[in-house]
Amino acid sequence: MDIIKIRNADYDRYEELLMQRDQLRKEADIYHGLYVREFGDLHLRIFDKQIDCIGKKKMIGYYQLAINRGNAIDQTLTDALIHEEMENYRKRLQTMIEENDAAKKMSEVTSVTVLKIKRLYRKLAKQLHPDINPKTGEIPELMELWNMITTAYNTNSLNDMEEAELLVSQALERIGMGCMEIEIPNLEEKIEAVEADIQKIRETDPYQYKYLLDDSEAVEERKRELKAKFDEYSEYEKQLDAVIDHILNSGVKIIWKMN
Repeated sequence: MDIIKIRNADYDRYEELLMQRDQLRKEADIYHGLYVREFGDLHLRIFDKQIDCIGKKKMIGYYQLAINRGNAIDQTLTDALIHEEMENYRKRLQTMIEENDAAKKMSEVTSVTVLKIKRLYRKLAKQLHPDINPKTGEIPELMELWNMITTAYNTNSLNDMEEAELLVSQALERIGMGCMEIEIPNLEEKIEAVEADIQKIRETDPYQYKYLLDDSEAVEERKRELKAKFDEYSEYEKQLDAVIDHILNSGVKIIWKMN
């Protein structure tokens, strides 16, 4: 399918900016993966220790509340409440673990393959990118193909991209979409919005990880900072343990409900 644009000099610029934004988003995802591969284990250790500290701090709070009210400490109830309150932290930790595992499995792709993928993406994006072709958002089959294209692009899968190229050609022929004339309203505003997106991507993480990862001294400094942070939480946990021991050994009554 060839898209025939209403004559407007800004169309080509708009298309180019969309391609540039998508490329930067992809690069940002790659830098994020590389950052996680480099520092993920340290972040996991820190967050795991944070969870321990949060749980123990909550436990102290429940203990103190019971003592202030002149009640015995119901350890079974306390454990149940803390378990429930900590659920979101445990889910986040599991997500970090999965992300860390995925980053370690990232595979290298040759520059030739990357170039082929980029060329195919640009070709298919000019046909199906929802910001260029409004029909993509209206026809589920086209949107499904577009999702396939973006997934193949972001995961550097040349096989999937080549398969998508064939499927797009077949789908457009089957749907009967020949040359189509389109007009994108508020084009100047859209260009400004995409330019703002591009600037934001470049100026924030994870794209900014690029400069950290390219500096070996900065990498080592970040590792030292993360290790120091872990040590701080470890020391804090010892302090919390001391408070808990003091409370439990102060003669307060503790109730354990057996199952």
